[in-house]
Amino acid sequence: MIKKLPQSRPLAVVLLLCLLLLLLSPQYLVLQRGQDLGPWLRLGMLPALLLLLVLLSLQRSFGRSVWLLLPLALLVPQEWFYQLTYGKATDAHAMAIIAETDLAEAAGYLSGIGWLLFAALLGILLLFGLTSSVLLAAQLHWPRYLRPLIWGCAMTGVGWVVMQERQYAIDYPVVQQADATQTALSRRPLPQSHNLFYQSFPLNLVLAGNEYRVQQQALSQVAAQSRDFRFGAAQPEVLGERQIYVLVIGETLRPDRLQLNGYPRATTPELASIPGVVSFKNMISPWAWTRMSVPVIISRKTAADHSYFFNEKSLVAAFAEAGFRTYWLSTQSPLGVHDSSVALHASEADEVQYLNPVGYKKEGFYDAVLLDAFRRVLARNEQKQLIVLHTLGSHFSYTDRYPPEFDRFLPSGKGQKIGMHDRANRELLNNAYDNTVLYTDFVVSGLIKQLQSQQAIASLLLVSDHGENIFDGNCDKSGHGHNTEFDYRVGALWWGSELFSKQFPQKTQQLNKAAQLPLMTGQTFHTMLQLADIHYPSQQTAISFADPAFRPQSRKLWTGIDFDRAAKSGQCRILPQGQTSTNPSGNK
Repeated sequence: MIKKLPQSRPLAVVLLLCLLLLLLSPQYLVLQRGQDLGPWLRLGMLPALLLLLVLLSLQRSFGRSVWLLLPLALLVPQEWFYQLTYGKATDAHAMAIIAETDLAEAAGYLSGIGWLLFAALLGILLLFGLTSSVLLAAQLHWPRYLRPLIWGCAMTGVGWVVMQERQYAIDYPVVQQADATQTALSRRPLPQSHNLFYQSFPLNLVLAGNEYRVQQQALSQVAAQSRDFRFGAAQPEVLGERQIYVLVIGETLRPDRLQLNGYPRATTPELASIPGVVSFKNMISPWAWTRMSVPVIISRKTAADHSYFFNEKSLVAAFAEAGFRTYWLSTQSPLGVHDSSVALHASEADEVQYLNPVGYKKEGFYDAVLLDAFRRVLARNEQKQLIVLHTLGSHFSYTDRYPPEFDRFLPSGKGQKIGMHDRANRELLNNAYDNTVLYTDFVVSGLIKQLQSQQAIASLLLVSDHGENIFDGNCDKSGHGHNTEFDYRVGALWWGSELFSKQFPQKTQQLNKAAQLPLMTGQTFHTMLQLADIHYPSQQTAISFADPAFRPQSRKLWTGIDFDRAAKSGQCRILPQGQTSTNPSGNK
């Protein structure tokens, strides 16, 4: 028996320490990413160790309490893989991916290592069984004074976190706060300076789980406000052919970087070779931030509406009312300040798939994962389908948006950390950006080719959310949100199948005419419904640029300024400020 061995107590201590080291081992990866030792120990290791000690102290016998650590230990292999692959700790985004999407399709990033994962989990179970047996045999117990001391330290730590949160709310109040729901969706529970705290495994799982819970509750509250909203939409004429309508929401795509629009580089060779592709050369977005610009694309929300959430549903709901099966496929995020207003409308779809395990902050999966998901949806052969695809497109970091085989415009700095705001990187940034456009060409042309293989009335409309500055000319600005002409000009294009052109020759003719007209992304909602011949009582068909009655409108930006009439000054082509407002949460 182990308890008769004189070395059983030392062995028990060694095995217990091994378990603790196993549970803390993902912290090593955080340190390897360039963190300073002091903050890492204070905000990473110490809180995580304190959490483990609290769990261990819930029972006086170590042999029994050690099993409370098993669920966390079984997640260690996944955490190692996630951090090694994506360079970040598991967060609320990752939890939302797992909770809201078919894991087999969208979060299959563990595929190919199943046997290794199984071996690791088996090893952990054996280690726990051995450790518990040895601890019980050694009769190792907590000294009576230590457990209250650990609980006191834990309470002190929780109090410190609460104080930090309250101070952060005072120092950095939410700008344009509409209600408590917006607050919950507009910032993290702790300031950005506490990122180490959020990367501290296994504490990050607790924090991420809470953040996911808070944001889901907030989204549910907002969704409840429009739950009973109805357009009264219908498709009066039942068409005999299968119908597939696709909306691709682009990201940071500039129209002047498209070969289709005369750009000298071959950035859209695939699309240029497809007959019937119409590029809208003069479209603008009234907003330069995703969280505000995308709702304008997919709903009737206007540029003048500065609220974070819109009190109506989107075109997804309108298509559903007209009898369409609706899908939302995305490589962006399901939660967060930049994404919640979009996710609210995405949730209107019959089926939602978030396909990128890490969102936009890391390399993650490329937009081509949408092609397989799109193929699976088409294979269902449903009579009426609406498919919305939300891409990462050309979102910075540009080099994270495409695989090595599309690194054709050189030098691009792929594989390096390239600062967006350092003008010395101008050539690298511009080459990398053009590579993202080339990759978007590959993805969008792939979608069209799949539609071409269907015997269907099919339409694909791509509209980007906003533009981008890339040190144009002598301009010293990069990124977006600078109120320049480059912020607001967006890439957009349309393709229709032969059956669509036969069914709707006037619409096809009008769309070709619109290629040269001044357009706005806010006309997309009306155009999508017009393309599908969907009608509702308060419909304004003349706003649709697919309608022969369409006439260009005054193009007002979120500032109230008329884009076309306003003077644009300097190399950066800056517009007047107008009714300015602060960008409340960063630059996306």
